[in-house]
Amino acid sequence: MAVISGEKRGVGAALLRFMLRLLSFWFWLGAITRLGMYRVGLLKGIAVDKPVICVGNLTTGGTGKTPAVACIVKMLQELGLKPWIVSRGYKSEKAGNDEMKVLEELCPGVPHIQNPDRVAGATKAIHDGAEVIVLDDGFSHLRLKRDLDILLFDALNPFGFARMLPRGLLREPVRSVRRAKFAIFSRAGVAQPDRLRDLEDTVRCNGFVGEVAHAAHKPVKLVRVSNGEDAPLTLLDGATVAPFCGIGNPRGFERTLEKLGAKLTPLGALQMNDHQDYGEREIQRQVIPFLRMTRETGASIGVCTQKDAVKFRGTDIEEEAGMPIYELRIEFQVIKNEEALIEALKNAVGRTA
Repeated sequence: MAVISGEKRGVGAALLRFMLRLLSFWFWLGAITRLGMYRVGLLKGIAVDKPVICVGNLTTGGTGKTPAVACIVKMLQELGLKPWIVSRGYKSEKAGNDEMKVLEELCPGVPHIQNPDRVAGATKAIHDGAEVIVLDDGFSHLRLKRDLDILLFDALNPFGFARMLPRGLLREPVRSVRRAKFAIFSRAGVAQPDRLRDLEDTVRCNGFVGEVAHAAHKPVKLVRVSNGEDAPLTLLDGATVAPFCGIGNPRGFERTLEKLGAKLTPLGALQMNDHQDYGEREIQRQVIPFLRMTRETGASIGVCTQKDAVKFRGTDIEEEAGMPIYELRIEFQVIKNEEALIEALKNAVGRTA
């Protein structure tokens, strides 16, 4: 991340960025070719028998998509519908990947199908009783037609350093925003108003004509990993903590902890890869040594995200680390234009007020 963001300087980093830029051309060429084939009808989308609501983004991770999906699911439930979640299942195991496990906790009782063939997943969900499909991370998956595309942007880094993969984080060109019918700027609670206005101007200039809402990732509580007991956020105020995470926007996690009054050791946060597998080998190789070193530099509490915690529930990680470990629970809250979002969902599913 330090290389593609430009933070890392030097000849080696510059050379690597140049090589990544060359590779980005081929990624861009593949992306626009595929999009063009759908546009002219050489590739065709497939419709299913129930409404499909897609929650996605232009970049790879970092927008807070999983709690946003949970928020949309709850809104649909409040409209009296039975939503099912369908996702690709990136790095999924038999019990599902980390995002599936988080959504099981955030949306108890809501079925979730993971299948790289999203059309087959949606068809099965409808056969088994789904009244509406929530397509998780499916904006670029054009094979399954949808009734509403909700596009998420991280207000702090909305366009993935403005370059295509692998030089940046964009999956497709920014002008693809014109396919979406609704946009949500996440982490708007920590962004300056001028930045939010500039972000909206940018998506409008690229052809987006839908409604815009703002959302915040609000910390609500801490949960002890070892026993599931809740703890107040005030536990972090003035405490020296050892953060570790495997998410798309690790810096955002650090900022949240600092805003809650937590202090980081000179080691900062242990930044794992997004969707990092926390098997016994990785826990022993990275997490435990990091927690032990931070304890020696003054840390008294280990803190991770819910997305991380679901991977090692039931382990003896606290005992080995020699400190309590808490997960920070975040709630996705729409803080501006929620009414427009609800209206868009109603229109997509054919419900009236």
